[in-house]
Amino acid sequence: MAIRHVGPARELQVRSDDGTLLHVEVRGPEDGPTVVLSHCWATSLASWGPVVRELEPNLRVVLYDQRGHGRSQPPLTRAGYGPHKLADDLCAVLEATVPEGRKAVVAGHSMGGMTIMASGERDIFRDKAGAVLLTNTGAVELPQRSTVFPLPGPAGSLAARGFLRAPLPLGPRNPATTAALKYITMGKKADPRMVQLCVRMVHECNSIVRGRWGAVMNELDVDRGASRITAPTVVVAGTDDKMTPPWHANHMASVIPGAILSMEIDGAGHMGPLEMPGVLSEQVGKLANEHATA
Repeated sequence: MAIRHVGPARELQVRSDDGTLLHVEVRGPEDGPTVVLSHCWATSLASWGPVVRELEPNLRVVLYDQRGHGRSQPPLTRAGYGPHKLADDLCAVLEATVPEGRKAVVAGHSMGGMTIMASGERDIFRDKAGAVLLTNTGAVELPQRSTVFPLPGPAGSLAARGFLRAPLPLGPRNPATTAALKYITMGKKADPRMVQLCVRMVHECNSIVRGRWGAVMNELDVDRGASRITAPTVVVAGTDDKMTPPWHANHMASVIPGAILSMEIDGAGHMGPLEMPGVLSEQVGKLANEHATA
């Protein structure tokens, strides 16, 4: 398969409502249908790279680093964390990059999907989003449904809560820490190159930022925003996803009025863009062809 969208990105900074500066990259033709990609917790926009490489070259692809991740500015206070702040950021990016009168496909992985659902009530989102893709994500009960720690009774949920909010360094990159991260985030058959990319991004994420966003996800409830998404929506899950098991996909498909398709990909873990880029690029392409305007 030909490698697409690998030319130099057009970089810009977008200021969110509270002044936080977000790093944004745009690839592809300016007159093409727009796709906006929102990444997961503790990584960066680079996590969408394998998907972007498989998208059709006529698409205009917008990627951005979540606040505190990659090259985006971290929040200055604890008040800068929360699902409403993620929604502020996404809406600022949509307003800055989706031309007036056009509709975009908005795709989110894990925390990126939570960002989309938190934005469901926003006028800017409803005006700019022609279709939605949610992969490996959830709206509620994240620690309660996690299977990262298969312990009896409430012990597994308590362990998941502790893991999410812990602002601890992950230690050196070595076979032991790599194996642990792979177990938590990816399926058994994950490409070793994608495992290494995942490990690199997670280790590069600031530990304080990671812990504070993890604490947000411990209490996350974006069902209300999800219930306001009327745009055509595809929900994708991995059968081996321990962080957001397929229960979440079924729940979101029942809550989102615009849900048109819910898929479970056998053997895939939590890192959908790294583990099943072909599936996601195909679904994004279909949504763009049918619902994005150029």
